[in-house]
Amino acid sequence: MNRKILYGYQIQDGELSAHPQEAEGVKRTFSLYLSGMTQQQIADALNAEGFPYSEESPVWSRPRVVQTLRNSRYMGEKGYPALVDDETFHAAQAMRADRMRKWGDHPALCLVRKLRCGHCGHSLRRISERQWRHTLRFHCDGCGMSVTIPDADLLSEVERQAAEYTPPADAPGYTPSEDTVRLTNAINRGLEKPEHPEEVTALIMQGISARYACFPTQMTATDILRLIREKDYDQAIRYITITAENAVTVTFK
Repeated sequence: MNRKILYGYQIQDGELSAHPQEAEGVKRTFSLYLSGMTQQQIADALNAEGFPYSEESPVWSRPRVVQTLRNSRYMGEKGYPALVDDETFHAAQAMRADRMRKWGDHPALCLVRKLRCGHCGHSLRRISERQWRHTLRFHCDGCGMSVTIPDADLLSEVERQAAEYTPPADAPGYTPSEDTVRLTNAINRGLEKPEHPEEVTALIMQGISARYACFPTQMTATDILRLIREKDYDQAIRYITITAENAVTVTFK
């Protein structure tokens, strides 16, 4: 549900004034952003610290953080009481622009073929429009959902999730190789007729090494993050889902 009054303000005695708790939420949003947090990290922090977005819809999301950071009325424009000073607001805009510039025009295009609809799982089709520089737009032909997301937000969210990646507990386990099967058969034959025990022992040691090599090597958060920063997305990412609310979920290999 959308708010009727901009977050951070209230109507009191017929006048627009700062809402004490929400004004602190606005200041906290800018402070966290300038400290280096991503928009999603800020949303998580505001939720954890008890700053409800509204009574009807209390949970902060990344788009709500973005809207807050972009809104120049927090400097005291258009009759709104100032909640942040001009220097803080412009510093946040400069940081946002810098984050977007570092990726170039559309660096996130390399992720397009990895993107799926967060609602139906269908592949997302890019809608190309020149005026949407630094921003990607997609349409899902499966359910009709549309997505608009800045390059920097998508890439920073991928990097954030890479840093927090933990291999799943139910990841595929042991699968014997042809070499393992061959050695196992040779060991069994040797044990049936132990005429040359030293050869059987050597085969057993070879078999242990071969079986160990069959267990998949699970990538750690450090491995994944290194691949992401090196833009080796094919090696790191299986697919990425995005919802209409720009909730990004990365499934790593």
